[in-house]
Amino acid sequence: MFRSLLFSLFLCIAMTGFSQYREKPVISFVSRGFDFGNIKEETGKVTHDFVFTNTGKAPLVIQQVTASCGCTTPSWTKQPIAPRAKGKITVTYSATGRPETFTKTITVNNNSTESIVQLSIHGTVIAQPLSQAQAFPIAFGKVKLKSTIIPLGEMHKGEKKVMSIPVLNTSDSSITLSIGNLPKHITASVQPKTLSPGQKGSIQFSCNTSLINEWGFRSDKVVLVGNNDVASSKNNVLTITGFISEDFSKLTPAQKVATPVAALLTKQVSLGKIKCGETVKGKFEIRNTGKSPLIIRKIFSDCNCITAQLPQQGIAVGQTATISFSVRTGTSIGQKIENVNLMTNSPATTDLQLPVSWETIR
Repeated sequence: MFRSLLFSLFLCIAMTGFSQYREKPVISFVSRGFDFGNIKEETGKVTHDFVFTNTGKAPLVIQQVTASCGCTTPSWTKQPIAPRAKGKITVTYSATGRPETFTKTITVNNNSTESIVQLSIHGTVIAQPLSQAQAFPIAFGKVKLKSTIIPLGEMHKGEKKVMSIPVLNTSDSSITLSIGNLPKHITASVQPKTLSPGQKGSIQFSCNTSLINEWGFRSDKVVLVGNNDVASSKNNVLTITGFISEDFSKLTPAQKVATPVAALLTKQVSLGKIKCGETVKGKFEIRNTGKSPLIIRKIFSDCNCITAQLPQQGIAVGQTATISFSVRTGTSIGQKIENVNLMTNSPATTDLQLPVSWETIR
């Protein structure tokens, strides 16, 4: 008897819950995703309506709609949607200034059986064609360029790196271009060498790092010469930059195990108080904990107030070296922290930084 009553009570509760569930609103979308395809950046804003129907038996209320990005703006039907009635969520995406492939999520909070619904939009924004002023903002007289900086990026020792920049002749006559002041490790070619009025061309630079006896950041200045007039072209300076590093990608696992490892035994250096214009010396220790000689490729600082000398030879396995440096203060008063940076031939510890601090006083 007790079991029969308990079963009847459970059945009653279940049926009541099921009945309440069936009486709730149900949000049914035609689609929960939309592909805008390719959009021209100059189009600006694009819009799509996500249409839905309340297929439940109670009024549907959209409580809040939020987008995953400020570039996406949603609006929605604010009044309750009766059973079998339709509503919509309008999503607007701003393509201006966003030339890229995009995917954005829109979250819909509501009182239906599915209280949180996620919609999505995606597409690709095609960059707006640049005006001549935008494409060639740098002017060397009537010759215009995209930039005076040619960044070659990271270059492995022994590698050849090539990069081209566009150039435009805006004059009413032909201009013959050439590159002067080239260092031995850089070659350049202009195509075509002579630009007709209004014609575009390109300057290609090639850097052979095997001819550079240096590591780390490298900057070279060359001159763009017009019509072989070196004197009037002396201010047409182009800067070629790059960072020369060691290529460890070809090492075998056995070779990697046998490499050196650099360990800074000095974690930081505090030089205390230094008067303006004075030079103070400091030092730090570095140990080779690896399995082959450690070579310090370069010691440098982002501040030209710090100078250091490279060790005359490599650091043997298990040995410690002391490296001295000097700091020359300027006229700026107060606390100062700069890094002494080291480049090594160790794959595991290629770059090391040692903080150096002091206080400049009068």
